[in-house]
Amino acid sequence: MHVRILTLLIAILIATLAASGSRADEAPASIEQFNARLDRARATLDEVQKALEQPELSDAALRSLRARIEPLPHELEETIEKLTPRLAAIDARLKELAPAAAKPQEPPKEAPKATEKPAEPKPPGKPAVKNGVAKPPPARGPPVPAPEATPNGPDSADAAARVSANAELEEQRRLYDAVDATLKRARAMLLETRQVAVTIVARQRGLFAKNLFLRTNGLFSPSLWRAALDGAPAAISDSARFLSDRAANVVDRVNSGRRAQFFAVLLLIAASVALALFMARRVARRSENESAPTALRKAAAAGWTALVIAAAPVVAVGALSLAFDAYDLIDAALEPIWRRFVEGVARIAFAYAIARAVLAPAHPNWRLVDPGDRLAKRLTQLVTLAAVTLSAARFLEQLEEAVQGGLSLVIVTRGLGVMIVTALIAIALFNLPSRVEVEEGAAVVTPEGRDWMSAARFFGALIVLVLVGASAAGYVTFANFIILQIGWTAAVLAILYVVVTLSRGGIEAALAPTSFLGRKMISGLGVRREQLAPLAVLLSGIVTLLCFLAAALLALAPLGYESGDFLSNIRSAFVSFKIGDVTISPSSALVAMLLFAAALAATQGLRRWLDARFLPLTRLDLGLRNSISATLGYAGFIFAAALALSYVGLGFEKLAIVAGALSVGIGFGLQSIVNNFVSGLILLWERAIRVGDWVVVGDEQGYVKRINVRSTEIETFDRATMIVPNSNLVAGVVKNWLRGDKVGRIRIAISPHVGVDPERMRDILLAAGRAQEGVLRIPAPQVMFLGMEANIFKFELWCYVEDVEQSARVRSDLHFDLYERLKDAGISIGPIAAPPPPTIVNIPELDKLAAAAVASALAIEANLAGGKSEEEQTERSETSNEDAATSDDAQAK
Repeated sequence: MHVRILTLLIAILIATLAASGSRADEAPASIEQFNARLDRARATLDEVQKALEQPELSDAALRSLRARIEPLPHELEETIEKLTPRLAAIDARLKELAPAAAKPQEPPKEAPKATEKPAEPKPPGKPAVKNGVAKPPPARGPPVPAPEATPNGPDSADAAARVSANAELEEQRRLYDAVDATLKRARAMLLETRQVAVTIVARQRGLFAKNLFLRTNGLFSPSLWRAALDGAPAAISDSARFLSDRAANVVDRVNSGRRAQFFAVLLLIAASVALALFMARRVARRSENESAPTALRKAAAAGWTALVIAAAPVVAVGALSLAFDAYDLIDAALEPIWRRFVEGVARIAFAYAIARAVLAPAHPNWRLVDPGDRLAKRLTQLVTLAAVTLSAARFLEQLEEAVQGGLSLVIVTRGLGVMIVTALIAIALFNLPSRVEVEEGAAVVTPEGRDWMSAARFFGALIVLVLVGASAAGYVTFANFIILQIGWTAAVLAILYVVVTLSRGGIEAALAPTSFLGRKMISGLGVRREQLAPLAVLLSGIVTLLCFLAAALLALAPLGYESGDFLSNIRSAFVSFKIGDVTISPSSALVAMLLFAAALAATQGLRRWLDARFLPLTRLDLGLRNSISATLGYAGFIFAAALALSYVGLGFEKLAIVAGALSVGIGFGLQSIVNNFVSGLILLWERAIRVGDWVVVGDEQGYVKRINVRSTEIETFDRATMIVPNSNLVAGVVKNWLRGDKVGRIRIAISPHVGVDPERMRDILLAAGRAQEGVLRIPAPQVMFLGMEANIFKFELWCYVEDVEQSARVRSDLHFDLYERLKDAGISIGPIAAPPPPTIVNIPELDKLAAAAVASALAIEANLAGGKSEEEQTERSETSNEDAATSDDAQAK
């Protein structure tokens, strides 16, 4: 049974492969189908290009043209994708059939020498057309010689084979030319379609810029108000007549058709809205019993509240729109006004819902932003009133446009809406608590230590000044656009906060070890419990990044294509200069700096996220985590610089001159900087020295705190920071106590007197070493008898500690313990005291007395002799005195 099933599966697989192989060589009819598709695309493209020749096209017309041309690139790319492998397959088959020297795409370089007179070519004529499709051109390549007639015999089979091969070669060449022509046509049309799309986008940008920066008389100009007041009565009467006519038209259509059904539908919608509003109040009610809900619960409650509150009115107007469409009650004239009405209801509903969700006026414990009870209620009212004002202003503008009201009246209507919203913003700024109230705790305005009230006050005042200045200068449309964009951006930021908080909390809860998914991953996939937390942080980081990207796209959605035009208009206002092939303008330099700052901020944010959230949950040591963080910082800086340089046109291929100049500078005076930079990279990746290691450099030692680009910071035990160049650590001698592990050895030298018993001394030292808790049992403490001198013995106690950073404390404890043990044993440190030397009494005056006696004896002898002169006696007396003085000096020495 199993063999039969296996055989059936193999047969199906072979049939599928054969069918896919046969599709590579489809009949020429498939090429005709591709050509027919290209003909339809050509017709659409010609119509769009003809429409674009009109100088004045509205935004709706341009959007319609772009909607028509948007499917064409996809169809053409699909055609190219299908024809490209087919052409490659035919080319491979041609290479198999044709001679090795022949090429199907190129004619031969030299015409073969003709032994016979060649046939004269036929004059070119018009290509044959069949079913509206041009037949492919004649086959290229060398002509295939006609087979020579051979008599029946052994060579007849070879001749028949050559005839068949030549026929297949000719057919493949014809098919190659047909597919190649269709493929080239599709590629050309794809390029043309993209160019037309770019043209439409450029027209839209120009129209947006023209409307956005439309400058009229200032809003405070008397002439503008005079013209608006002059045209206001006629516009009011025309608007009333227009609305009455549209209402009468609707009533007539209802009366002429299913009137009862229509009112039944309206009654059902009204009842559903009332029930939805009642349920929304009950569902959106948040519990006051929970005094301190978590951020996840706050975000979930805020998102649910906003959804429930906004859903009822939006669904109601949507149901009304469907009902009106079903009964065909909205004509072409009423459709734009009804669209403005639906847009206004949705704007008011979402503004009120988001304000209620974020500020929670009646639920202080559930606020995402807590400005205080009074300000929360006031801000909710002001936001809702601003949405009502904008919706009413846009509705009136559409009505004035429908009745052909004057431009002055439209500008005044729009300007009044802008000024009312500006006044509401000013009122909100005045209601913000002052710094004194913040310091006194009148409102909780500094969550996580950040005073966001000051920032809100600054940016609010800046927005008010911009709105008033733009309106006064005549750019009312621009001011209105700023208000709409601010409101939309605030809504997107609120939604972003809720979504990010919910996704982060949901992923962490889903991947908790006690959750269902966490248990399944542990039991089924073999994931360890401690790996779930890093995985949850990593997934939440990816989701957060995607949410931020989506929020950025949503925030720029109202700009559409106009955002690029806004930047291009500002860029064109500056003067640009050219350096070589690169054109640089102040605007491009500013955008390049902004790109550099944004890219650098993004990489630094990713680096902080890794340092704070992801890497601490891994088993990586502190040094490797620091290496990853530092490398990411360097890579982010290089990426940001490359992005900024590429924006101004300085690609990598254009940096050869800069690199040459840099190499010259390195050769002259930057060797030390480059050496330290490269040494820093070596330290980061070789990891001979890591952050947190205890190192000894020269006479200083301490902990490595940071490895920078040029130097390494070492914090000494005296709490001083020592800056060491990286090259010194790479090329010099550095002792690292924590390189392999934290196990270290302690040596304590003891020198007792010679009368001590060495065996007893070893027992005392071993007992002291084994008594310490910080000393490892394996390797065990050891006692070394290192020397015997005349008065002392030399012993050393060797102990191993698990953490070398605790060696000083263990050494101190050992010294205290050894002192007590040696004291109890009566063993003293150092040699035994020797007996005092004999006392010798020295009389300094004895020599002087002896010298005087000698002098007296000599004088007496001289007197007795009587034969010497007085001079000889004087000389002898002086000699005696000199001898006495010499004796005194010798005694003094």
